[in-house]
Amino acid sequence: MDPAVMNLIEPVVVFATLLGMAFGVKILVWGKGPIRRVRPPTEAPGLEQRLGSIEERLERTAAMIGHVADQVADVDERLEFTERMLSRQRMDEPKALERPDV
Repeated sequence: MDPAVMNLIEPVVVFATLLGMAFGVKILVWGKGPIRRVRPPTEAPGLEQRLGSIEERLERTAAMIGHVADQVADVDERLEFTERMLSRQRMDEPKALERPDV
């Protein structure tokens, strides 16, 4: 080919290649291309409301766990008290005398 024609075509080819690459990147990243599908949406509808309800449920669950832990501690104290009372009662009972064989 003639060098003068090559000098005219070369910038056009480079510009077209760069333009095509820029368009391809735009479609991949900002369009509905595969990269767009991988990234999470910037604003999900109802996300704040869902997070709020999850936080409320978590707080209620933590409160219920605290209440159950208090109940278990109370039952444990009562059980220990009952065991002490039973062991004291056994110690205070007089032992039965054995009958002599007559």
